Amino acid sequence: MAKQRLIGIKGQDLNEVAHYLMIYFPYDEEMCSYTDACLGELYENTYPLVSKGMWSGIIDLKTHRLLNWKPEYGDLYFQAKICDSGTYFLLDKDKKAICKIADYVPNGLIPEADDCGDYIRLRINNDGTIKNWSEEPNFSDFIEGSEIVGKIDTNIEEEPILNTKVEFTYSHLMATLLRLPKFMQMEIGKALIANASEGFEEEK
Repeated sequence: MAKQRLIGIKGQDLNEVAHYLMIYFPYDEEMCSYTDACLGELYENTYPLVSKGMWSGIIDLKTHRLLNWKPEYGDLYFQAKICDSGTYFLLDKDKKAICKIADYVPNGLIPEADDCGDYIRLRINNDGTIKNWSEEPNFSDFIEGSEIVGKIDTNIEEEPILNTKVEFTYSHLMATLLRLPKFMQMEIGKALIANASEGFEEEK
């Protein structure tokens, strides 16, 4: 577990000094979901705040707003099972890193607190405000057992899910394909039929 805090940063200081939280983790479609008000899950392959297989967000700890949220995303409920693969930075008012966790979810700060560091659950308004953010944040996860350093290592260690080799079962592959837009399913189907026909003709 990699935990760092700057020299001079103490737990009681963080309520005043920490202004922002930055979050990074690989977005796995099997472990993460966005749900709208009608409990309809988004399967558009263009998920809010996801780029190149990584989910990233910056939260203003004073206003509880996701600063990179766009109004067109709407009101959504976001849930992700992280499994010790995220990186979390506390930033000061100048957005300089003052603490880092590269491991389990610091649920004392990030909702919800009853999941033993596995989940992130955010109820997000269209203006980016997180409705279920705690009014009494607990920064102890960033302090306990952390290494005191002169400079925070800002490298992100996680590899995006899209760059990771995955062994697909047939059912997993089909479930993934069926989430694609219909026109993409048609194009993939045509390509597979063409490829299979070529192989069949060669065998004959």
